[in-house]
Amino acid sequence: MITVNNLDVQFGKRILFQDVNMKFTPGNCYGIIGANGAGKSTFLRVISKQLDPTRGSVSLGPGERLSVLSQDHFAFDEYTVMDTVLMGHTTLWEVMSEKNALYEKPDFSDADGIRVSELEEKFA
Repeated sequence: MITVNNLDVQFGKRILFQDVNMKFTPGNCYGIIGANGAGKSTFLRVISKQLDPTRGSVSLGPGERLSVLSQDHFAFDEYTVMDTVLMGHTTLWEVMSEKNALYEKPDFSDADGIRVSELEEKFA
């Protein structure tokens, strides 16, 4: 669950939004719509902690995390769709990358095998 409390975002004298309160509850699918320049991307950057609000707070439920995919449509052209999605979960991506690098080693050792088994467990 994501909870937004008394959120304000202001750039100079321009107030983008203020006193925003909402809860994104588990099991629901949400869409954020509005005109260009209305603050949709800014709101998502605040929720994902990429931008600090002028006032208010955003909190996640215990043990929850938020993954974000950049809006740059060309940033991931060299990656598969699966890799692009996994990059949104930084820890999982790092585990998978290390695991794959070990599997590709031509001189795979017993120590590598032990490390791969640890990484496979984390990945699962």
